Parts: sequence; C-alpha cells; structure tokens
Amino acid sequence: MTFRPDLSERALGQLGGFPTEALGALAAAMADVCENPYDPLTTMGTGDRQVRRADFGGGRGFVTFLVLDSVEVVRVVDILWVG
Repeated sequence: MTFRPDLSERALGQLGGFPTEALGALAAAMADVCENPYDPLTTMGTGDRQVRRADFGGGRGFVTFLVLDSVEVVRVVDILWVG
C-alpha cells in the first residue's frame, strides 16, 4: 500500500526559499516514506505512534509527519533544513 503525501499549511510556508537541492531531497525522502511510513530504515519513531520523522539531504534536513492509517495519508507537519 502506498500512502498519499499531504502538506500542512505550516509545512507549505516553511518551503518558501528552500534551495532546489533541498526540495529534491525532500521529495525523494517523502517518496520512500509514502511507500512505508513505519520502515525503521527510513523513518524514526517518536513517543506517539502516529508521529514519525525522517531525515533528508544527507542529514541536513528533517521532516516530521503524521501517519493517518485510516485514510492512507502521510501529513507533513514540520520541515527543517539546516543546509
């Protein structure tokens, strides 16, 4: 099963001014996440089963997302790029 990505308003706002390489790396990471959002090789758990994180861009960025199993959606809630 492949999950559908969805960006929150906050996440969309954080993308303003992102470098092209960061956007490409984020897209690649989210493609992996949407294939299996619980894969421990590509995502990290938190104290809440629905909230997970993944790094991208060689560890220069982190994305936090909610896994909404019932509707097969991965909702991005926070993006950090330290470049």
